[in-house]
Amino acid sequence: MPRLLPAPAYFASLPKVISSAAVILRDETGRVLIEDPNYKPHWLLPGGSVDPGEDPRQTAEREVREELGLEVQVGRLLTVDWKGSDAMRSSPMGVHFLFDAGVIPAAELEASVVVQQEELDGWRLVPEAELGMLGRWNAARARRALAVLHGTASVDLVAE
Repeated sequence: MPRLLPAPAYFASLPKVISSAAVILRDETGRVLIEDPNYKPHWLLPGGSVDPGEDPRQTAEREVREELGLEVQVGRLLTVDWKGSDAMRSSPMGVHFLFDAGVIPAAELEASVVVQQEELDGWRLVPEAELGMLGRWNAARARRALAVLHGTASVDLVAE
């Protein structure tokens, strides 16, 4: 009869999976808040990697607070994306959550946002037509999330 590995050895043998959480945060006209990171060539949705001991909603709230100085209550799940490992990307597998962070009037955002200088060069509100600034993968995620918010799609797992 084969012997099973002890739990620590078994878990260490499994592939690594990273996890992240981001938000769709809109103004009263439906524009989406995006960030200009100083470490990537394209803009991003507010969010980041899930830390040990956090659930993805907590991560999303923490990242918005750290990056933009905003206290938001993250709402419903809008999309989940699965990215398998890829030798071309040289990155591990990952599951990426995208949540609704609601609506904050543009004037309130202008008065309240404090950009985290270590990671961001700025932020802006963009209409759906300009989400291409996020890059192909993030733009597709944002558009699917908006479709869920508009009631023309349902939450689903998207695998790449």
